[in-house]
Amino acid sequence: MSKLKELQNRFGEFNPITFEQTEQDVVLIHVNHPLATATISLQGGQVLEWKPRSQVEPVLWSADPTHWLSGRAIRAGVPICWPWFGAHPTEQAAPAHGYARLCDWEVAEISMESLGTIDIDLRMMPTHEVATRYPLNASLVSRISVGEALSISLTTTNTGEAPITITEALHAYFNVGEIDDIQIEGIEGNDFIDLIDQNIRKTQVGAIRFTGETGRVYLNTLNECFIVDRALGRTIKIEKSNSHSTVVWNPWLETASKMNDLGSVAWQKMVCVESANAFDNFVMIKPRSQHTLTVRYSIGTSANFIS
Repeated sequence: MSKLKELQNRFGEFNPITFEQTEQDVVLIHVNHPLATATISLQGGQVLEWKPRSQVEPVLWSADPTHWLSGRAIRAGVPICWPWFGAHPTEQAAPAHGYARLCDWEVAEISMESLGTIDIDLRMMPTHEVATRYPLNASLVSRISVGEALSISLTTTNTGEAPITITEALHAYFNVGEIDDIQIEGIEGNDFIDLIDQNIRKTQVGAIRFTGETGRVYLNTLNECFIVDRALGRTIKIEKSNSHSTVVWNPWLETASKMNDLGSVAWQKMVCVESANAFDNFVMIKPRSQHTLTVRYSIGTSANFIS
């Protein structure tokens, strides 16, 4: 039985849910909820699209779907970086940001919640090759809650008898009106590693604004933050728990032009604000214990969110 047919047989009773297998062989879950629409890829276990009914413009940014290719990382929505963030600490040929976003995931459960959300539980299914090449006694599951807000909980379980160490991120791409007309508020005064300037450590003064390529890892921050977007007339609120780093990225023209799934124009309409545990904020998990990183994205105006 095909994966698509199996999913339809198991979860066909959930009317807001449909399944699709694209020409590029990527299996998608489509959510058509009274409060929001969403698309989730079983490759990478990632949310690709989410748009509350109240919004004209999508909240998450996505590369052209022709670039959603089987076996390749998808630049869209909220990719999962795990079990390492950035480059592998010792192996140069290892995939950037880990292998979770390259693995197939399976649907463990779908449920309708009384609070008006659809909850989709996914479980990462690493191949034998991945498990052999990057041995780690751990399992990874994600709960995605789709409604007027979008929540994602990423749970790592240490299945072994010794402590393990990971870094991780929910690498969210947000759709914005114009990159040079937004600002990010909420992490003023925090120290950050400037990835564009030789990893020099600096301190954020005022709100974050964009005038060129930006890549920063803000350390030791549990703060919620806000993407204030004057062009689209909205503010995106990002709340998180068990995430001690916030990563902010926009490649700007020169770097974006070298990426065939981004290009010389699309970078102007996106910004990444990632809820992470990276660099100094690595996570050590004791044997038979769990760690859960959770984010919640919601939409409002500056007056709603920021006093």
